[in-house]
Parts: sequence; C-alpha cells; structure tokens
Amino acid sequence: MARVLIIEDHPPDVYLLREAFRRSGISVDLVHIDNGSAAQVYLSSCGPDELPDLIFLDLNLPKLRGMELLRLIREGPELKNVPVAVLTSSDSNKDREDAYQRGANLFITKPAAHAEFFSVIAGAVRQLLPDAAHGLLAD
Repeated sequence: MARVLIIEDHPPDVYLLREAFRRSGISVDLVHIDNGSAAQVYLSSCGPDELPDLIFLDLNLPKLRGMELLRLIREGPELKNVPVAVLTSSDSNKDREDAYQRGANLFITKPAAHAEFFSVIAGAVRQLLPDAAHGLLAD
C-alpha cells in the first residue's frame, strides 16, 4: 500500500483529497500534517521504510512555507526522489516556475469544482504513483 503525505492547512482541501482517494478506489495510507514545521519534523524522523511514496504540498502553510519545505525535501538524500505534487490556490507563473526549479514533479492549481478536483488528483496519482494506480478505473 502506498503512503501519501498531505501537507495542507485548509481542512476543506484535506477533505477533498481524502474523498478523491476514496472515490478513485486506490488503496493508500494517508498521513495529514497541517503546517510546514511539523511536516519537516515528521519527514526528518521517518525511517527508510516509513517515507511517503507521494507528497501533496500546499504552498501557503503556517510556520514554514511550502516553497522552503520543498527546497528542504529536495536537499535531503532520503527524500530527493519522492514525488512532490504542489497543490495550491496560486495560479502565478512565478510560483509555478519556482516550484519546478525547486524540484516539484507537478504544479496543480486547485480547481474550484469538486468533480474537476477529483479528476486532477486521480491524474496526478496515475502519473506519480503508477503502481498504486494500476487498475484504476477511468474517471
């Protein structure tokens, strides 16, 4: 079972992510952390068998901003290959460029419509966790 870390401080978005996984039928172990500092502590304390297989990262986090956390994730040898999908309300080209320069695998602007949100998350999982998404039904 794949382990997915959600680093998001907005409860409705956490709910939508959980619902997207439930609807997709992909069996994952979801871990949620609501601020950047706690996420940094969590990630630094993970053993090799406890690392997430995929991280969904919000940019506008309290205590440690998402861009800084992304930089720290990519600097660590244990985490440098873990796929990171930035999931944000920002549609700024600068944020997009900065995220990719810091090592994001995907930059997703949060869709307003729930159906689109679920579809986008399923697509991200198919792309970044193909083994976990194997057999996933089409949307």
